[in-house]
Amino acid sequence: MKPSKFVRHLESKHPMVKDKPLEYFQRKKRENEGQKQLLMATTSTNSSALRASYLVANRIAKAKKPFTIGEDLILPAAKDICHEILGESAVKKIAKVPLSASTVTRRIEEIAEDIETQLLERINNSPWYALQVDESTDIDNNALLLVYVRYLYQEDTHEDMLCALSLPTKTTGAELFKSLNEYMSGKLKWSFCVGICTDGAAAMTGRLSGLTARIKEVAPECESTHCVIHREMLASRKMPLELSSVLNDVVKVINHIKAHALNSRLFEQLCEEMDADHKRLILYMEIRWLSRGRSLARVFELREPLQRFLSEKESPLASHFTDEEWIAKLAYLCDIFNLLNELNLSLQGKMTTVFKLADKVAAFKAKLNLWGRRVSRGAFGMFHTLAGILDENQLAPSFSQLVQEHLSLLSEEFERYFPTTEDPRTAKEWIRNPFVNKPGQSSMSMCEEDQLLEIANDGGLKHLFETSTLPLFWMKVMAEYPEIATTALKTLLPFPTSYLCEAGFSAVTATKTKLRSRLDLSSTLRVSLSPITPRWDCLVAAKQAQGSHRFSAAVISERNNEVCFCVVSYFEGGEHLEALKAFLDKVEQIQPQAGPWAPKNRSGKQELCPGSGLFLSSTHLSAIHAEAKDCLRLFHLLFKNFFPEAECRHAVAFGKHGKVPDGKTVLDQFKVSGI
Repeated sequence: MKPSKFVRHLESKHPMVKDKPLEYFQRKKRENEGQKQLLMATTSTNSSALRASYLVANRIAKAKKPFTIGEDLILPAAKDICHEILGESAVKKIAKVPLSASTVTRRIEEIAEDIETQLLERINNSPWYALQVDESTDIDNNALLLVYVRYLYQEDTHEDMLCALSLPTKTTGAELFKSLNEYMSGKLKWSFCVGICTDGAAAMTGRLSGLTARIKEVAPECESTHCVIHREMLASRKMPLELSSVLNDVVKVINHIKAHALNSRLFEQLCEEMDADHKRLILYMEIRWLSRGRSLARVFELREPLQRFLSEKESPLASHFTDEEWIAKLAYLCDIFNLLNELNLSLQGKMTTVFKLADKVAAFKAKLNLWGRRVSRGAFGMFHTLAGILDENQLAPSFSQLVQEHLSLLSEEFERYFPTTEDPRTAKEWIRNPFVNKPGQSSMSMCEEDQLLEIANDGGLKHLFETSTLPLFWMKVMAEYPEIATTALKTLLPFPTSYLCEAGFSAVTATKTKLRSRLDLSSTLRVSLSPITPRWDCLVAAKQAQGSHRFSAAVISERNNEVCFCVVSYFEGGEHLEALKAFLDKVEQIQPQAGPWAPKNRSGKQELCPGSGLFLSSTHLSAIHAEAKDCLRLFHLLFKNFFPEAECRHAVAFGKHGKVPDGKTVLDQFKVSGI
């Protein structure tokens, strides 16, 4: 711009400073630059506090703790630590981190939304995916459908929670599919689903109207799998009547003591006097996978204190613990169910494949046959607890026949639920190791057989196979050998168990308690269970971190002609927050009284707080107090009273705006300052 125009602008727009010396304008320039630096520093500080708020909210969700713990415990504790170690300046910075319950709720919802966006992008970029589905109820008797997904991403296999869907009414196959299909619509394509794993419930596995049948209608390549762990539990339930009677007696003993608080305390004291290794019994629960074996083992370990306690109580159950044959049966049950528990634990875990679990089951089936032959010869060495009993007592031959009968029954049940003719490893061993497969041993197409021979004779691929995981190897060779790699990956991708869903329901139990029965689980579960790292920079950037304005008001929603006001606070220092809290504390302490004796001012109204300049009638103030549930809600209601709906609807945030847009007004800063 020409100097003459600068002079004209100065004389016409700023006549009061046109005669000021040069030093005056230089000083103003330095002050302006200092204000910019202060604004940048303040904004940077607020951005850091915002990021810290997200990080803390993420930890609260992963720890499955109440959202109020941020404001009630974490923030005060952080202030105490900073005050003792770093000083008061650090405390002021920590005080800027927003951690109220409502803020933590919003943060968790935003984190969950970001994780879901990343997950859907990954699945859509994967050539196929597989599902794992299970249904249960929470503490509030609400039905919940939990769905996990396995997909290919960055040359590896990944698992994550796809969704947690609330079922409003029935839990039939039709309702399960309807809820899942509504979530999948527009997000994922059913045609890429190659597997679904469920438990054995009729609503899941029904041939005509079950969930798996309905999914196969829209996903032609989908193969259904009955959870291996559930089948193992079903196979281990049957036992001879004599052993079942022993188990029932054990349950009665446990319930006799655990059902009464006095009996529990007396038995614990007796165990201490007898110097027992354990002092409490384990309650038997049939639905828990490992409960049977652990409960039996604990009763066997405490058989002497139990015999003494039940004898003192004159219970008929005491006679069992003096019966050598009954004790021997109990010892055998402890051993066999301990072995079944070991099998169950080996089937659990993440990133399992159908080959690994089939190996475990096949090995146990072979052991059952071997143990049966040993027992027929009178050898019980594989049952350690029972072997210790037999060293001291000689039992009748009928006992060996009973054990052999049970082992034979177990073998039959395992063959029923895991038939050899349906072994998933049959004709697919080449997937686990393509370098040991012999031509003609597997049912492969001619193209796949040719590609397999090429892979088996490639030394470079053999080195790659030895140094990488199985899915990674087949993804690496997919570009060169697409047909055989596609078959291998579609076999490896489906879930063999519903372990992740069971673990997810354990997280539901820990998260949604009696004190949090109204909690919406979808966002919290996603944050606590997902291994995906949120994009913190994107989350922080999506929020406007300001340090200049104290308050801005806007209408965020309108329901039934009732306007909901959202007041967003930005504080330059902790003192403003403390002042607001002090004001609200004073308002909450007011005891409004309607009548001629009530303190009045301004035509029958009373001032909220001395010096605030805000007046309300006692009746109106009582109504506000009755409606407000917490401090933040009280502030919203007060703000709504002093700012009419029309004024807020067309208002812009107050401050230095220059020209106000047409149709807009500026909020009365005096009222806001009063609040």
